[in-house]
Amino acid sequence: MNSFESLLLNSGFSWTNSKVIPYASMILIGIISIVLLKRILKLKSKWIKFALQTVFFVLPFVLYFMIAPIYEGDFSNNSVQVMKSNSMEELTGKKLYVLSIPNCPYCYEAIGRMKVLKERVPSAKIEYVVCSSDSINAASYLEWYSSEAGELINVRLANNVEEMAKLADHAFPTFVLVDGNKPLKKWNNDSFGVVAMDEVEELLK
Repeated sequence: MNSFESLLLNSGFSWTNSKVIPYASMILIGIISIVLLKRILKLKSKWIKFALQTVFFVLPFVLYFMIAPIYEGDFSNNSVQVMKSNSMEELTGKKLYVLSIPNCPYCYEAIGRMKVLKERVPSAKIEYVVCSSDSINAASYLEWYSSEAGELINVRLANNVEEMAKLADHAFPTFVLVDGNKPLKKWNNDSFGVVAMDEVEELLK
């Protein structure tokens, strides 16, 4: 998430619109550049004129794409429903759980989005569940996430490590939305794009 997207999110735009608007803005800038180019330059050669117009049209978009590239999962929302079982009793209430493992850079990176989500929906409950049976180093694992999460997001060890890892299909981070006894909705990291963020935000309100 770059500063342009953050500005839009802080201004109240949805996650999806905050991702789309910057690219749409670059296209608009490209169109304006072509109009200004026509007024300033009086070229007789159609080929040179066409080449310059093409360059000025695509250049803003290309430059922004280089700064903030679009990845395959950025707009995804491919959730999977899972029936809640007795072995998942630690997943309670109406809450978004982030299943993680120690020293996972992708899990750590996701904290930024979770903090923004919490700021946008203060009533939302978000919890990091670290899947590890290493009790000796547990404190350092939790501290690593807690130092970034601050007080906005609770971080704890999984009670049933095996079951939580199985729920995540051993792919971390996995995002699990719990709403009482309803079927769980889960996303792996590649399927948890801005469209999914909009859905989760609405469900946590």
